[in-house]
Amino acid sequence: MAYVAVFMYIAAMCLHFVELLNNGLALTPPMGWMSWGYYMCGVECETVPEKCLNEQLILSVADKFYREGYQEAGFEYIIIDDCWSERYRGKDGRLKPDRKRFPRGMKFLADYIHARGLKFGMYTNVGKDTCMRYPGSRGHFSTDAKAFAEWGVDYLKVDGCFVENTYLDTAYIKLGHHLNKTGRPMVFSCSWPYYKKFIHHTNADLEQVAHYCNLWRNYHDVVTHWPAIVGIMSYFRDQNNVIRQFHKPGQWNDPDMLILGTNSLTESQSRVQVAVYAMWSAPLLLSCNMNRIKPFEKQLLQNMDLIAIGQDALGIMATPYMLDDALTLWVKRRLPAKGNKYHTFSFALVNVGDYDAFASFSPSEYGADSTDIYTVMDVFSGVYLKNITRKTVLDVVIPPEALEKE
Repeated sequence: MAYVAVFMYIAAMCLHFVELLNNGLALTPPMGWMSWGYYMCGVECETVPEKCLNEQLILSVADKFYREGYQEAGFEYIIIDDCWSERYRGKDGRLKPDRKRFPRGMKFLADYIHARGLKFGMYTNVGKDTCMRYPGSRGHFSTDAKAFAEWGVDYLKVDGCFVENTYLDTAYIKLGHHLNKTGRPMVFSCSWPYYKKFIHHTNADLEQVAHYCNLWRNYHDVVTHWPAIVGIMSYFRDQNNVIRQFHKPGQWNDPDMLILGTNSLTESQSRVQVAVYAMWSAPLLLSCNMNRIKPFEKQLLQNMDLIAIGQDALGIMATPYMLDDALTLWVKRRLPAKGNKYHTFSFALVNVGDYDAFASFSPSEYGADSTDIYTVMDVFSGVYLKNITRKTVLDVVIPPEALEKE
C-alpha cells in the first residue's frame, strides 16, 4: 500500500472580498499543541524524563511557538491533557495541580503563555474520574469551571470516560453552562459523539452537539503510526455526508492531533495529514517534542498558503470523490470569491495504492463556475503553474510512496 497527495488550488482572478463571521469562539479551527498524543500520561519523570508532562515542558512549547514562527503561522493554543492533577481533590473540593510537576500552579503557566500572546488549554472529564483515573468533574461542574476561569484557561478539552450513555446527553450541556457562567470565554472541546458511537454504540445528535460545543471528537484517538491516519481519513470520507452538515465556523469536527515531529511519518505522509486536515477545516493540534520537528515538517507547518486553506473563513469541510479504489479527490470551496459569488477551489488528490495513479478532470465537474480565468498554484511549492478556464482538463499523475517509514 502507498500514500501520497498532490495538492493545489485554483483561484478566480478577482478583487478579494471577505465577509467576516462573528458567531462566538473558534470562528476558525483552533491551532496549537496538545500533550496527549506524544507525552500521554507522562508522570514518570525520574525514569522517563524525555516523556515528562511538567511545567518545564509547557514553558518550552510556549517559547518555541513564540520564537520560531509558529505563532505567526496561527498556532496559539498550548493544551495540557490528562494526568496534570494530584490524585485527590483538596479539602476545599478543588482540583490541585501535581505539586512536583507543576510547582507554581496553572495560573503561573497561563500568565506565562498569555504574556507571549498565546492561549492556554486544560483537560477534564465529565465523569468522576478522568480516563487515566485522576479526579474528574462529575459533581463539581461549578467548582471546576470557576477554577479554570480563575487560572486563565482559554480552551477546555472534556473527555467522556466511565459514564452512562444518557448522562453524556446532559453532562456536556451542564458543564458548558457553568463555563459560560464564569464569564471567561473558553473554547469547549467535547468528546460527546465519540463515546456515544464507539463506547455505547448509539448515535449522538450532532445538531445538538454542535449547538453546545465548539469542536468535537468523532473517532478514535490518533496514535503515532501511519495506519492510524489512514483510518481517520477513511472514516471521515465514509461519514462525510453526515458530519459535514454541522461543520462551520465555531462548530468543528475534530479528527484528533497531528503526529508530525514524532518520527512516525515520511515526508509524503506528513504532507497528506496536514493537507487533508486543512481541506477538512480541521483543528491543527500538534502533539510532539517540539525540539524534534524536522526542517521539512516546520516548513510544512508554516506554509501560509496551506494554513490559509484550513483557516478559510467559510469553514467548509471538503467533499470526497472516489476516482478509483485507491484515489480520492477532496474538493473544497473557499475564499477569495469574485463578487462574493465565484469562489476559489482547493483540490487534494490522495493515492492509497501501491502504483502510480492518474487523474484527469476539469474544475467545472466539481463546482467551479466562473467564466473568467482561474490561476492554478501548487500549494506545497508555492509555484503558480498556469492559467486555465473551468473547462480545462487537468491531468495529474500521483506516484506511490512507501507505507511504512524506514
